[in-house]
Amino acid sequence: MHKILLIFLVLIISVLGVTAEKSTISGFIPGAENHELRLLTYADLVTYSEIILDRTTIDSSGFFSFEIDISETTYCILDLDYYASGIFIEADSDYKIIGDTIKEISPYKAFYEKSDLIYNIDSLNNSDLNYLISEFNLAFNEFILENFDAIYRRRDKTLIKNFKQKVDRNYNHSVNDYFHHYVDYKIASIELAAASFKKPYLFDSYIKNKQVQYYNIEYMQFFNQFFDQYLSSQSKSVTRNDLVSTINYQNNYAALLDTLGKDTLLKNEVIRELVLIKSLLELYNNPKFSKRNILSILNQLINTTAFEEHKEIARSVIKEISKLESGTLAPQFTLPDLNDSLISLSDFQGKPVYLSFLATWSYACLGEYKLLDSLNYKYGKKIKFISISLDKNPKILHQFVEDKGYDWLFLYNGTQYDLIKSYNVKTFPLFVLIDETGRILQYPAYKPSEIIEQSLKTLSEKTIIDQ
Repeated sequence: MHKILLIFLVLIISVLGVTAEKSTISGFIPGAENHELRLLTYADLVTYSEIILDRTTIDSSGFFSFEIDISETTYCILDLDYYASGIFIEADSDYKIIGDTIKEISPYKAFYEKSDLIYNIDSLNNSDLNYLISEFNLAFNEFILENFDAIYRRRDKTLIKNFKQKVDRNYNHSVNDYFHHYVDYKIASIELAAASFKKPYLFDSYIKNKQVQYYNIEYMQFFNQFFDQYLSSQSKSVTRNDLVSTINYQNNYAALLDTLGKDTLLKNEVIRELVLIKSLLELYNNPKFSKRNILSILNQLINTTAFEEHKEIARSVIKEISKLESGTLAPQFTLPDLNDSLISLSDFQGKPVYLSFLATWSYACLGEYKLLDSLNYKYGKKIKFISISLDKNPKILHQFVEDKGYDWLFLYNGTQYDLIKSYNVKTFPLFVLIDETGRILQYPAYKPSEIIEQSLKTLSEKTIIDQ
């Protein structure tokens, strides 16, 4: 009876696959008391879109703790305001972080210019993945610095071969598969960058008949480099006409997959389908291809593929390329105004919104906002002008508005993560035009110094007619 039960349990485990196990990350970061710390990772290693695994507020003594469920070794990012650093988290492991003291940041530093979050992992030993990768990366960087000219200009492959042999000898004691794949593909990336073109031997050595390492950051970096713009500019077997026919006219996933099969490097169905997903991501903003059909083919793939990893990557691609597209709902927010009253985007339903993100120290913002002042004077009764400050200190915003005498709505976000990510704010100023139903009309919208006035005039006239 016990034997039958044991066999039954083994069968269940084999069917369900690897289960997630808890890992903890805790520690101490002096100077970061009462600040939010986030543990991020990539949704996948094709789009590299960030997702939050966990978030916590560092307590008044500087301590924090995360607990996450993972089944695969995962590259994570500790993200704290103007600081960020990577860490490799293995399943069923505990990590104790001792961070360097966080220094006061200049109020004029751009929030997206992250400095390294310097930390040590307590009780780290030489078999730990983070130790191994850190040690190898130091040796790798020294090797590149010393041999850059010979590798990239003279294309001396012997140097790369000798370095790999040395690394293999130094780490033959390690039994960590993730680490050995990391090393192999980081070195492979040198070979690829040093090659005059993507020679078949690189494919045969590193991709053909190899298991795809979806979660290994260096494997996927090599894969993405090797197949960068592959269908549009590299493949000699798949023509532009093939792609136009299967995407724009047939709108057929199976036909497109068959077309890619003409390429000898894409005979393997797993590799072929992964290259297809990556290529659709790259082709989405190419005006020669139908955006609607690309989305349709990705959805066909999700409903058809036999590979669960590809379903997840395709979903991530759809989310990434659809984000902030014209016609999608603008991300909602609720933020304080200059009087600390909470204002929501939804408060202005029924009225178009010309939204902008600014930092008062940005000279580009200063120039645009002079022009924005006159646009607000002309169209402010029919269109709501809203500016969101990403300055670190709200007092700076108060002083800025008072000095300039601007009279439209200013809100304060500071370094809060969610709104910055949801609007993908990476440059200043950023403008977004939103219609009266809360859907995006233009992202990014034209600036006041460009041709936005025509759009504002049209919206203003439409508002009058609707009324």
